[in-house]
Amino acid sequence: MDTNETRKPLVFSGEHVSGRDLGGSSLMPMLIAGLILIAIGYTAIMVFV
Repeated sequence: MDTNETRKPLVFSGEHVSGRDLGGSSLMPMLIAGLILIAIGYTAIMVFV
């Protein structure tokens, strides 16, 4: 890099930093599905205990 060349600051939006998909899908459906699977597993274990 030349000394005459100015450095541009890096500007990130909140969507880029958080890793959210710009298409609108987030990790919320995966979180809900995981919680549902945990609840199903819990009830299955409690049936046998």
